[in-house]
Amino acid sequence: MADREEEERLEQEKRISDLRHYEDREYGREFTEEELTELFQAADEEGEPPPPLVRRPWFQRLVAGVLALMLGAQVMALVPQVFSLAAVRFLTVSAQLSQSAEIQEYKASVVVLRSGGSKGTGFFISEDGLVATNRHVVDEPGELRVHLADGRVYRGTVVSVDEEVDLAFVDIDAEGVPALTLADAYDGAADVPVYVIGNPLFFNGIANEGKTRGLLPDRDPPMLAIDAPVYKGNSGSPVITRDGEVIGVVYATSTMEEEDGSELRIGLAVPVDWIHARLPGAND
Repeated sequence: MADREEEERLEQEKRISDLRHYEDREYGREFTEEELTELFQAADEEGEPPPPLVRRPWFQRLVAGVLALMLGAQVMALVPQVFSLAAVRFLTVSAQLSQSAEIQEYKASVVVLRSGGSKGTGFFISEDGLVATNRHVVDEPGELRVHLADGRVYRGTVVSVDEEVDLAFVDIDAEGVPALTLADAYDGAADVPVYVIGNPLFFNGIANEGKTRGLLPDRDPPMLAIDAPVYKGNSGSPVITRDGEVIGVVYATSTMEEEDGSELRIGLAVPVDWIHARLPGAND
């Protein structure tokens, strides 16, 4: 026991000797031997002081939990403004459809068009880089960029626009791109199952399905009506039959009255006939 006390005394004296010339950083003076002895005794008696409240683990976990709840509440408050139940449903359908190799093949032909602050859709109609889209998609001032499904980006050149219908053609300097097949014509048939692939809202490469409602005779010229989800950014999307043929180009939304008097939200598309008629060089 005496030996242990002697060891502790010697250790204490050594620590005091090592720090005999320690300077107080605040006052720039040296501690006396008695002051150092008192400091070490006080430290031995008190042990390690508790961390400040803000550094205690339980307090940090509490603050993190409160912040997470506040952030979650803000996000949930924004969700109804950004997504409707219909929009959420169309994302689910797109995920299911995109598992099909056929849909994946169609999506490879669909591009994102960006000009100024606008975003729209287009699709290849020839392997040398000719894109069909809407006139209003490329009307924005600024450099036109064409983003391919594989990540490549090209500068686009508007080669033709149609003033009678909302249709335009854009060319990029590329060869061997995947192109969609155009139907010879759209005969106005209703209830034809179709796919619509585009870049609505904040998303790219969204596939959905629906059916045709025929031609709207009150439009001049008559336009194709489709019962399918169409949102901002879908402008320029191809309307594709189950046979893989494009029968129209989405350009807007509207409503039509059902037989029971209710209104149905529909998409409007330029019939494929206009693509053939307005193709660059078609009338040369």
